Amino acid sequence: MINLVSKNPLVQKIVKNDANKEILDWLLKKELAFTEEEYLESLVFVLKNEDLKAKALDLIKNISGSVKENYVRKKEANQRVVYYLLLEALGLHNAGVISKIIQNQALPSTFLLKIAEECNASELEMLLENQIKLIAYPEIMDSMEKNPKINNFTRAKIKEIREFYLNPEKNEEIFKNEVIEDVKEIISKDKEFSETKEESTGEMLEIEIEKKVITVLQKINEMTVPEKIKLALLGTKVERMILVRDPNKIVANAVIESPKVTQEEVSLLIKNRSVPGEIIGKIANNREYTKNYSIVLGLIQNPKTPITSAISFIKKLHIRDLQLIVRDKEVNPIIKTLAFNYHKEKEGMKKK
Repeated sequence: MINLVSKNPLVQKIVKNDANKEILDWLLKKELAFTEEEYLESLVFVLKNEDLKAKALDLIKNISGSVKENYVRKKEANQRVVYYLLLEALGLHNAGVISKIIQNQALPSTFLLKIAEECNASELEMLLENQIKLIAYPEIMDSMEKNPKINNFTRAKIKEIREFYLNPEKNEEIFKNEVIEDVKEIISKDKEFSETKEESTGEMLEIEIEKKVITVLQKINEMTVPEKIKLALLGTKVERMILVRDPNKIVANAVIESPKVTQEEVSLLIKNRSVPGEIIGKIANNREYTKNYSIVLGLIQNPKTPITSAISFIKKLHIRDLQLIVRDKEVNPIIKTLAFNYHKEKEGMKKK
């Protein structure tokens, strides 16, 4: 099955080239009950049919810019569709689409390399917004510097990034006592430890888990910053739970921006009071994470959550959790007062 945003089986049929002539005719007349996004995915795959290509190109051209921007920002976006939209955007100098592609950490570095090679000066500046990828893949910066349209500002920023992040002497270690407790729960759920769990006593299991942490930690501490960032984006849960405690903030930020990070990991992070406030703030500002009720509740309970974010989350809480917040001694007094007022209001509505 081809990975698509759309779950419509008819779209899947079209992209796999299994659709009959009648369906393709309806597609090109826009007579199918498709969303604009479903038309986009279908039409890009139809482009390989030379007889239908011209009509498909016209239809794609007329799909709104907002649909295209919204599509390329999704981590589940089909890479073939995104690459077509990238080529279109580069030809039109469509900053909206290009900037969303730059910000999408789920896309491979080859997309940013293409932008670096072919874009204009203002688009090269946009690439600086994704420092995580630039540091993980320094070849993108090499391509930017070879682009004749690069300006002095971008060139200077690249020099700063290289001096600050690609200097091996600035690589700091993560200490075992800072990560051991955080990683235990993740490791205990790993499939590779399932047999050990069944056969070992509690004490033996603790030893096995500690060995696992030390092994992974030693590997990470020998890495350069670019290697750590790559691992944060592409590695395992265990590796991410260690890397989020890296003294270098860009490494920790890469964990939160990783397309592989799970809701479970985020929930564990926000419950840990020693996680840096900057990481908590990034989680609070991420709409995908804050759709999850347990994450919202955890953020409200975490004193490092920015007060404006915590206030905006209060209305989402159930009555029982509002009571919990009111009784929690670690919660900001302003949040507790708001929780008390909303609890009182909801109780009053129930009585009516």
